[in-house]
Amino acid sequence: MAKLDKKGNPKGKIGNEIYRQLNGETIVQSKPGKIKQTTNTQISAQEFGLCSNATKIIRQMGSYLFEYTDPYLSGRLTAVMRQCVAALPQDSKEKNLNDIDPSPFIGFQFNPKGSFEKNLLLMPQCTVQPDGTLIVQLNGLTPEKHIPFLQTNIQPYPGSFLRIAVLGLDYQRKEYQLLAVDEIILAKAKMDDATLPYTHDVHWQCLKQLQKGTLVFVFLSLHYYQLDWLKRRKTMGDKHQLPSGILTAFRVDDDLYERNRQVAIGVEHQPVEEAEWFYTIRQEKQFEINRLKDHQQKKDAKRLQTKQFRTFPN
Repeated sequence: MAKLDKKGNPKGKIGNEIYRQLNGETIVQSKPGKIKQTTNTQISAQEFGLCSNATKIIRQMGSYLFEYTDPYLSGRLTAVMRQCVAALPQDSKEKNLNDIDPSPFIGFQFNPKGSFEKNLLLMPQCTVQPDGTLIVQLNGLTPEKHIPFLQTNIQPYPGSFLRIAVLGLDYQRKEYQLLAVDEIILAKAKMDDATLPYTHDVHWQCLKQLQKGTLVFVFLSLHYYQLDWLKRRKTMGDKHQLPSGILTAFRVDDDLYERNRQVAIGVEHQPVEEAEWFYTIRQEKQFEINRLKDHQQKKDAKRLQTKQFRTFPN
């Protein structure tokens, strides 16, 4: 039902036409018709929602760790998750997100406008040892040569550091765990207590207790800072100079879990935070996907039965 506004202009639906105001003008549009979706289209829409919800915790963790992300981050992460989910066996009744191969996430960048290729000219190397030990290395780093931001004439002279975070995700239990958060100084700022060699090697190693079946993501971001007169750190840089991304991602299978369990013991190997619950609509989405698939199977079976009956009458 349409209504008249204070100026006497109609606003709303009249029959098959819809009236609305835009920039002081009356716009008339036809009522959109109903679109009948196929079962496959409905399943695809539900899986898109499932993947979008599954990457929400990754987006939230990125906003906590990094300076900048881009407005299309949600869609880009969802696309990668859909690629991972599509690789799961199609005949499985319920797709367990803990079973995906997360390797397509490796190299994902949260801030494409400030990429690592432009801001860190010496790429870090990351390896995962058989016992779950993570090793990140930059060999032969010369900050003034390999970090373009430090080549600018900024006074007082800024420093730079890498922030590394390790996140464990368990979609089955709806839990996440921050396994480690560390900062590695690449270049010292003016007023820092000590200096670093002009060229030096960077080596970071981390061994934490890993839970069986979980997905592990290693985040990496580059930051810059200055020290004030009280030697308090103040971060600096704009969105074109602050890269961040996923350095590696892997699944903790049975073999890795057993090897890790034998060596990652003691207080020093405990995660930074206890596992925390995160909201998910995965179960609701999966229930709807299964309902649509069952409905389609019944329709196919009935269609086949009708076809056979017409072909071979009694």
